[in-house]
Amino acid sequence: MTNRNTSALLVAIVAIAGIGLAFGAGGAAAQTNSTDFIDDPVEVTNDTESVYVDVTGVSDMNGSAPIGVNVTMTGLAAGQDVANGTVLNETTLSVGENATESLDVALSDTDREDYDSVHVTVSTADVSLIDTYDYGTVGSISGG
Repeated sequence: MTNRNTSALLVAIVAIAGIGLAFGAGGAAAQTNSTDFIDDPVEVTNDTESVYVDVTGVSDMNGSAPIGVNVTMTGLAAGQDVANGTVLNETTLSVGENATESLDVALSDTDREDYDSVHVTVSTADVSLIDTYDYGTVGSISGG
C-alpha cells in the first residue's frame, strides 16, 4: 500500500467519483441496512495512475474501535460485470476513531490497456461508525 499523499514524484489530478465526500455521520447512519457503502465503478484512462479509497471513522465509536472496513477493487473490461472481473486488490482497513485509513492501488500499463473501469466495493458491519469517505482515481498530467 502506498499513501498517495506522501508521493512527491508525480504531479497528479484527482477525479472524485464519490459523492459521499465529507458528509456527516448521520448520512452514513441512514445506510445501516446495507454493509456496502461504496459500490461503484471509476473510469480508467491512459492517464490513470491509481485508484484510491479514503475512509474516516466517527469521533466516538462507543468502544467499537477500530473497525474492519473491507475494500475490493475489481478491474473490468468493456461490458464485463463485477462477478467476471479481475480482483486487483482485496484488503481490510482497520479504521479507528476520528482516523483516516487509505488504500491506493497502482495500475500498470497492462491494467490501463485491459480495463475500462475499476469497480470499487467498500463495506463494513456497522456503517454508522463511518464519518466520511472518498474514492476515485489519481492521474498524471504533463507539465510544460
